Amino acid sequence: MKTEETRALMERYLPARAANDAKTLESLLTDDAEWHLPVSAGAGPFVGREKVLEALTGGVSGKLFDLSTMKRDAWKVIVDGDTAAVQQRLSATTVDGAEYVNEYCWVYTCRDGKVARMVEYADTLYAGRVLGWVKS
Repeated sequence: MKTEETRALMERYLPARAANDAKTLESLLTDDAEWHLPVSAGAGPFVGREKVLEALTGGVSGKLFDLSTMKRDAWKVIVDGDTAAVQQRLSATTVDGAEYVNEYCWVYTCRDGKVARMVEYADTLYAGRVLGWVKS
C-alpha cells in the first residue's frame, strides 16, 4: 500500500479501536490478520480475523480491565508505505480497582486497504506489577 492509503486506513482504524467499535474493526482487518503481543504479556499471538477481533474488543483486556473506564490516546502516528507506527497511552481501572496507565507502540502492516498484522510493544514489567503477575 502507498503511504497515503495506509494513513487513511489508520485514520479510520484508530478511532474505531478507541471506541471498541467491533463492526468497524472487523471491516478493517484482513481475513488472515495477526496480533502479536510481547511474549512476556503471556497472551497471543492471535491469528485470523475472528480471533483477532475477539481479542481486541474485550477477549484480552476485558479479563484485566473495567472496559467502561478504558481510554486510548494516540499521540504520534508515523506512516511509511504499508507500515504505520503508533505511540499511544492506555488508561483504565483494573478489575481489582487499581489505576493503570501504560504507554504502547503498535506497528501495523497493511495490505489491500486493511490491517494485516499488528505487533504490540509495551512496558510489561509495569503491567505485571499493576495486574499482579509480577511481585515488586
